[in-house]
Amino acid sequence: MNVPPPVVTVDLSLGERIGQHYILINQIGAGAFGAIFSVKYEHGNIKKKLAVKFEEGLGQIAFLHNEIVVLKSLAGTKHFAKYYQQGIHKKYRYVVMELLGPSLIEVVNRQKPYKFTLSQVLKFGIQGIESLSSIHAQGFVHRDVKPGNFVIGNTVETSGIFYLIDFGLCKRLQIKDGIVTKPPQNGNFRGTMRYASIQAHKMEELGRNDDLMSLFYVMIEFYVGKLPWKKCIDSKKTFVKVIYSQINFQSSSQKLKDTQQV
Repeated sequence: MNVPPPVVTVDLSLGERIGQHYILINQIGAGAFGAIFSVKYEHGNIKKKLAVKFEEGLGQIAFLHNEIVVLKSLAGTKHFAKYYQQGIHKKYRYVVMELLGPSLIEVVNRQKPYKFTLSQVLKFGIQGIESLSSIHAQGFVHRDVKPGNFVIGNTVETSGIFYLIDFGLCKRLQIKDGIVTKPPQNGNFRGTMRYASIQAHKMEELGRNDDLMSLFYVMIEFYVGKLPWKKCIDSKKTFVKVIYSQINFQSSSQKLKDTQQV
């Protein structure tokens, strides 16, 4: 049985000052590798709300490093949060970025039947493909495409824009002479079991097509309300068999739940 990894907790207090200009307001999210807070930025006459993501552990390879590299490479690109700065506070690395709105899980769960209309799914799908196209063009594979990693903007002007977040599991594509090459050996499972591609469950190294397949699963769940393999718990046996078998997409009116990466 796959046991979800524990959610990160951080020893920080609301109102605590981070660096010279940031004051913690409240925690807005947490996952297996980091916790996110909204902060108040104050510098002279400039005041605004931003987001800060923390990761514990200064002496090891950090998932937050991936986050920073990807955000910097996508600066000025639609569908991605604006990067501000990085630093160290106590025993945590942190990165400051644009504060975005709620995740699509929160949006879809606002009212019954807890799913999107066809037009809403298609709008999301188009923007989801645009975001993956942008990150792939920069030479990265996301490797954890799921509903909780898409959010909407935090202003009236950006409320109709979908943003892709959480780049801790991103990996650079191997490119030689302008052609993407397959790694010589397979890797470990990466991603979130429910939305992972068949290749991910077969422990194969992931590529751009796997991100797109995960997006396709997300779109199905948003439109139908659930995925056929929702209750499968053994990623090495039952899960792959269900994906390969003939699938009956029955409608559901249950709320969606966030899932964690591995």
